[in-house]
Amino acid sequence: MKKFFSNLEIKFQRFMYGRYGVDQLYRALIWIYFICAILSMIIGRLTNTTVYYILFAASTGILIFTFFRVFSKNTQKRRAENYKWLQFIGRIKKQFQLLQNRWKFRKTHIFRKCPNCKAVLRMKRVKGKHRATCPHCSQSFNFRVLF
Repeated sequence: MKKFFSNLEIKFQRFMYGRYGVDQLYRALIWIYFICAILSMIIGRLTNTTVYYILFAASTGILIFTFFRVFSKNTQKRRAENYKWLQFIGRIKKQFQLLQNRWKFRKTHIFRKCPNCKAVLRMKRVKGKHRATCPHCSQSFNFRVLF
């Protein structure tokens, strides 16, 4: 029995050779699939509306696209898709990190945007008028701390 599974594993490895496989976008799509499937089951139990059919079709489409990506041999396109996904998620994570930092340093620091490059800068909370230089674009700007 052990030899059977060993041979099956080797055959699967040979089959997957040259194919794209699993990445972060795959994991996100699987989670989205599960959420859509569970929502469609709940809505299907409660009512028999078109929303159920739409969610069911969406979850099925997501699952098909997910497995298409895993078994695809066009690795450059799949890599580009994953890169775009990581950029999108990176922007969202950056916003949540900024909110977390604003809350964490709310008593000791203030946050201002650079008027030139729009980067968010953290400065000590000292009452009065100040001049700051952005470390990203080297642009100087004035800001005021009231309290």
